Amino acid sequence: MQTAFAREGRQNQLYNNGARLVAGCVPIDKQGRRVMLVASSKHENEWVLPKGGWENDETQEEAAARETWEEAGVIGKIVSLLGEYEHKNKRTGNPESIFIFFEMEVEKVEERWPEMKKRERRWFSFEDAKNIVSKKVMKKALEQCSLAKA
Repeated sequence: MQTAFAREGRQNQLYNNGARLVAGCVPIDKQGRRVMLVASSKHENEWVLPKGGWENDETQEEAAARETWEEAGVIGKIVSLLGEYEHKNKRTGNPESIFIFFEMEVEKVEERWPEMKKRERRWFSFEDAKNIVSKKVMKKALEQCSLAKA
């Protein structure tokens, strides 16, 4: 279900032994061999996959689809689980976040979406997306999607 507003706050988010559980998608246009990326809300000039906290009233897939809707304004069909990836604290080596990424085949790109005033979104060729994404967990998710195998 698409809403006009993005969920905010972390009071309903799930954790596993202190690691925040994060769900997201690799939104793809199979025919155009493109991936939808969004501008990072924290780091200027950084492009990321849409993702965010998995909350206690939804499945992993629902969280991933919701975050993709809120951040990128796309609606689609989740077709596969790409993997689970740990992001560790550089100082302690302990998992800080656990990312769960799914592949989404984009069916619709809306003109209006909850975070449209906070984030830019843009289609990138698969090759450009792999090169522009700097976070290791996101590179790994891209490497597992169907465009990498085509």
